[in-house]
Formats: sequence, structure tokens, C-alpha cells
Amino acid sequence: GWLNGRFDTNRCVDQDCALYNGKIYIIFPPLPGVLTLPFVAVFGVQFKSFMLLSALAFALSGWLWWRMASHEAIGKDLSILCVALVLFATPLFFVALRGSHVWFFAQIWGFLFGSAALYFALVRQNALLAGLFIGLAFLCRQMMILQLPFLYVLLLNGQTPLFRIDAAALRRALTLLVFPVIAVMIYLWYNAVRFGAPLETGYSYIFPKAWETGEGAGFFLRERVRDLGIFSGQYFLFNAIYMFFAGPHVEFVGHYKTQIGGFDINGASPFLVAPVLLLAFLAKWDRAFWIGLATVMLMLGITLFYHSNGFSQYSAQRYALDWLGILLVFMIRGVKPSFTAPLAILTAYAMAVTLSMIVVGGMRVS
Repeated sequence: GWLNGRFDTNRCVDQDCALYNGKIYIIFPPLPGVLTLPFVAVFGVQFKSFMLLSALAFALSGWLWWRMASHEAIGKDLSILCVALVLFATPLFFVALRGSHVWFFAQIWGFLFGSAALYFALVRQNALLAGLFIGLAFLCRQMMILQLPFLYVLLLNGQTPLFRIDAAALRRALTLLVFPVIAVMIYLWYNAVRFGAPLETGYSYIFPKAWETGEGAGFFLRERVRDLGIFSGQYFLFNAIYMFFAGPHVEFVGHYKTQIGGFDINGASPFLVAPVLLLAFLAKWDRAFWIGLATVMLMLGITLFYHSNGFSQYSAQRYALDWLGILLVFMIRGVKPSFTAPLAILTAYAMAVTLSMIVVGGMRVS
């Protein structure tokens, strides 16, 4: 569509589309489309190598977390374990495997850009590049821009007061905000040209009755949006249980309950699948920790009232990738060389759960 000078598309991709004034729009922010645009321009709409682009984002994410772990001087063994945790014991691997779908492609790149923002704040202490990459992350996943206060704190040295307002503080804050402000302006413009209002993201026009498709795997999301709205307090219990208490679930059927009938594609708690993440609370409880924790609680809290908890997924809550980087920073800061053995055991457990559910379940999620 963009190559032909328009923002609508000929068909809906992966269900989450808006029907507005008789035209179909993909409701996600524009950067994932920008990333694929050169390839579509060269190879046409037949281009299908989105998995290769997702694999690139996956590998680059691993490299960034290796650099961050190494920066915290936790040792080579612990650094390897931390990278293995990030890549294979979080929702990241499952998202990468499904990178040919719109939702997942946007998320794998959003995580990469969010990781880059953390890297440039934590390791390189570069406010401009930290702002650039969180702006890019926002143009993939809107809520990631809420990490800005945490990035600002990471840019401070231990002796700099948080609330000192002087020329250095103003310069630091303005430098960090340059690209995020540009990104927000781009997104508001993008909404306005598509839906006539800067704050209209298109979610008001998803699941139109003209696209009635019966009761498929995700039909309950359609009914939620139509009857209860995009956000509702009625979603809280469902989302909270899956976020904190539900483990991976396989349904067995047949006379002897020995045949696999299906998987719970609403996922499982990241804290049950990867309890090693709780080692984040061993980090020093300084101002960065409390601001980071508040950021995680805000981002997580918003999604508890959202109509979808990340459908579709097996042993993960893929929306957690929006804030998981913050916990991973604290985990890296909290572990010590003496933790190598328990960290290896916990990481191996988390990887076994995550990878086995993917292997057994295959790619049958709709």
C-alpha cells in the first residue's frame, strides 16, 4: 500500500485490522512496515523472509544483553547464563519463531530497540542514542515509551541528585527526549492521516461485523471488544491469573485422557515458567530499582485491563517483553559469581519448560 501511495491495505493480516470508511488498515505503529518496505520494494509482495529479519533481531538482542551482562562484570559464566535466559527462557524465542506474523514481528523488533535503549543508557551513557532507540521501540510497541524515566535514571551517576534542576540536568533530559518526541509526533500524524484524529489508533474500528468469521480460536477477543471495549475492569481477573498464577497447560482428551487435545494459548505466568526472574529483587534497592519497578508495575498494570493478554502463546506472556528488559537489568545487577550453580539450574528449568512446550505444541497456534 505504501509503495502505491496509500496507507490502507488490500486485505486484513492476522485479524487485528481496522475497517474505516470502507478501507482496511493495519492498526500497529508504522516502524515494522518501514523495516520491511525495502524488501517488498525489491522482491514484491511475494517477499516472505520475515523469519530471517526476526532471526536478525533475535541475534542482535542476544549480543546487546551479552554486552550489558559483561559491563556489570558478573563473569563470563554468569553472562552466558543471562544471555541464555533472555533468548530461550523468556517469550522472546517463541516470538522470534512466529516472526512471519504481524504481531510477533513488531514485538521482536520492539524488544531489540528497547534493549538497545537500555544498552546505551546503562553501558554507553549516551542520552541521545538511548532516546533514539526507545523512540524506535515506541514505533513498534507504544507502551515502551513509558521506560523513559528509568532510562533517565540509568544515565545518572551515583552522586547526581535525581531532582536537581540545573543546566546539566536540562541538557540530559532534553537530549534524551529529542527522538521520542519526534517519534510521538510521527505516530500522531500517522493516526491523523489514517483515521482523522491524532489520538485515534484504529482500535475503535477492529472486529467489524462485516468480517463475521464464526467461533475461531480467538473469537472471545472479538466478543470482548464488541461488548466490553478495548479496556475493561472485567478483564482483570483473567489477565492477573495468567500473569501471576497459571502454569503451562496441555489439555488431554480421549477415554483414558492420554491424547493431547490442545494447548492453552493464553499462555502462562513468566514468573512460574522462569522463576529465575525473581532474582531481580536481589539487586540493590536504590533509586534506579524503585523507579524501574514502578515502571514495570505501570506497564504491567495497564495490560491487566486490556482485552488481550498476548494471545496467542504457550508457556509465555509475550506482552511482558515490553517491560521485561527492566527486570533483566536488575537480575544482572543482583547475581554474583557464587550464584552460578543455582542460576544455571533455574535457567535450565526455564529453558526446558519454554522449549518443550514449543516442541510439543509445534506451531499450531492460530
